[in-house]
Amino acid sequence: MTRERTDAVVVTSAAMELLKLTQRIREEFQETPGLRLSIDEGARFWGLDETVCELVISELTADGFLARGRDHRFRQASIQ
Repeated sequence: MTRERTDAVVVTSAAMELLKLTQRIREEFQETPGLRLSIDEGARFWGLDETVCELVISELTADGFLARGRDHRFRQASIQ
């Protein structure tokens, strides 16, 4: 396997893991409607690096699934 091919496989694998993680966190919010977490709380809750947690939360926020409250915690956008 060439270096370019190996790099592509690694990137694809990382992207798939990120998609799975994003789906898992989406499901956590759906299963617990009152869940409200800041980035650092989410990182501890899910056992993630804060940077990875922020990336996932940002993706879910950009999709309109999560919203950030005045307390800087994220919640499902459909729940006030």
